[in-house]
Amino acid sequence: MINEEANCKYCEEYSSGNCDKMADDCICRKCVRNLGQCLTIRYCRETESTLS
Repeated sequence: MINEEANCKYCEEYSSGNCDKMADDCICRKCVRNLGQCLTIRYCRETESTLS
């Protein structure tokens, strides 16, 4: 089971206060990958694309 808020602590939007963890269309919140790692290497392993 995926903890849907596990990636929120890595999210720039949440850290800056622009997110309340309630957006239903947030791909990062529902992602099974580690968002912190994706942001560090600037590559999304789920969509296999670079992050700009």
